[in-house]
Amino acid sequence: MKLTVQALAQRLNAQVEGDANTLITGISSIEFAQEGDVVFAESPRYLRLAEHCPASAVIVWQDAPSIGKPLLRVASPRQAFLEALRIFAPEPQHPQGIDLNAVISPDADLAEDVAIGAGCVIEAGARIGQGSVLYPLCYIGRDVQIGEQCILYPNVTLMHGVKLGNRVIVHSGAVIGADGFGYVTVDGVHHKVPHIGTVEVGDDVEIGANVCIDRAKTGVTRIGSGTKIDNLVHIAHNVQVGENCLLVAQVGIAGSSQLGRYVVLAGQVGVTDHVSIGDGAIVAAQSGVAGNLPGGQRYFGSPAREHAKQLRLMAYASRLPELFERVRELERQLGSSSEDRNE
Repeated sequence: MKLTVQALAQRLNAQVEGDANTLITGISSIEFAQEGDVVFAESPRYLRLAEHCPASAVIVWQDAPSIGKPLLRVASPRQAFLEALRIFAPEPQHPQGIDLNAVISPDADLAEDVAIGAGCVIEAGARIGQGSVLYPLCYIGRDVQIGEQCILYPNVTLMHGVKLGNRVIVHSGAVIGADGFGYVTVDGVHHKVPHIGTVEVGDDVEIGANVCIDRAKTGVTRIGSGTKIDNLVHIAHNVQVGENCLLVAQVGIAGSSQLGRYVVLAGQVGVTDHVSIGDGAIVAAQSGVAGNLPGGQRYFGSPAREHAKQLRLMAYASRLPELFERVRELERQLGSSSEDRNE
């Protein structure tokens, strides 16, 4: 795609400073920019970097200083940059039609315009909504329900009875609806607990590569609408994830825990079973959630504590060797003073 700065500004609702006829042929970060690219800067530091990079134009905040390159002035450079990414993103080339090498039960219900790639298996009772796309080698178990405009990338597995809402994206290798990890140990033998529940995923959810979401023992493991899940996340049986949550890579959530709305779990956060995390809570990377966390706060550490408190505790811990030495010195002084008095 090629756009002049003026044409791009019109689509971004931006004010132009400089040569409006400069041709923009791509979009990039400052580090990798080439001539013809547009980049964005939302602070003086990044504006200085943008000034000296090869980019042909810069998206900036309203009162940013001039730098000798065409500027597109907007209320929010980051949001405008995201919109520019959408403009320059290539149109996705999804599979079309139903491949002859797909295996589809005659009892499955497929909307007329779905796309099914080679090697897909769709079991009896499955329903796939209008405009949904299955890339090659997906497995759709019996009685699975997939809403409209969903995209399942290669090697996605939806086990029996799983339900996806509309506009759900599932990346390669994800497994939704496998049995939860449940055993009863009797006389030294681990006996498997049947899992007869299911998994329900709301609208506009994105599920990353190699994510595992286990079916409920009874009832439902639920992922709320608008939630985004990064790669390599594990969600155990009967977990309830609220709407619009963000779960970053390698998060693990144990059984029957509940997340409110807009909860953020950063990378490698571990959540124990049967705990509740309130609306809007943010848990920093590698934290361990061992108990209930009220909403609207930031947490850090293992066990996770209120962020500022945990930082203070870490600061105190770093001073412990010095404090121990001071205590030993005081003990030596007190011991000497006691001996002097006894004499």
